[in-house]
Amino acid sequence: MKANGFTLVEVLISMVIMSFLALVVATSIRTSVQNKQKIEARMRDQTRLYDALRVMKMDIERAFNYQDVFFEIENLAIQQLELEKQKTGAPPSPPRPAPPHLTHFLGEESSLHFTTLNHFRTRYNAKESDQIEVGYFLDGCTPPGSKTSTKCLWRRYSTVIDDRVDEGGKKIVVAPYVTKLRFSYRGNEENEEWKSQWRSDNKGRPDHQRKFPYQVKIEMEVHDSEDKSASKYTETMVVNVQFPNNEPYMQGQGNQQANQQGQGRRN
Repeated sequence: MKANGFTLVEVLISMVIMSFLALVVATSIRTSVQNKQKIEARMRDQTRLYDALRVMKMDIERAFNYQDVFFEIENLAIQQLELEKQKTGAPPSPPRPAPPHLTHFLGEESSLHFTTLNHFRTRYNAKESDQIEVGYFLDGCTPPGSKTSTKCLWRRYSTVIDDRVDEGGKKIVVAPYVTKLRFSYRGNEENEEWKSQWRSDNKGRPDHQRKFPYQVKIEMEVHDSEDKSASKYTETMVVNVQFPNNEPYMQGQGNQQANQQGQGRRN
């Protein structure tokens, strides 16, 4: 009788074919895992970038230039009294000193410090207002799980508003592995060019003093958390300041009332 089975050559050929198929499958799986890791790293980096921009956007949108309304109201009353004094020939009263101005916008190309209404009290009856000092800048840090230092985006905040808007308070890391952070600013003039600096204090331009910008442009770039030679991700965002409050409301009302009174006398 003839025995059924495989010859040694057939077994060797089958083993070679199976080894080749196993190699192809293993290579395919390894490539898929590597591609998955690259996609996850890219999504992680882009998410980190968008999250940081979103945090800055919420603060900048609510940047607010506080004006002392009570001082404005008192000025209106004093203006009316001065008009009456002029009619009687009485000497004018000495000018009153303006109250200290604590809300400022100190914007440079690589850092930004300002006052914003983007604050919520976390403790009941906490002696805090809705307004705080906030700052953004790049500085070194060591991310969790890493042994090397890198540039990080820091957010500084202080619930105490004083004449030093760019100092004090606490700071936290918003995003690690940041390679570029650049700010630029623009007012409300038509076709106005972006400026690399906007300071509302006495160190700023005369047309910027005591005024906040109307738009802030943020350019930010991050790289892969482990591989610095990998692709970098850049994003640009333009943020509109919702209510800069640059002109005192009562002062405008006072000028309007004075004009109306003057027109009434001429009529």
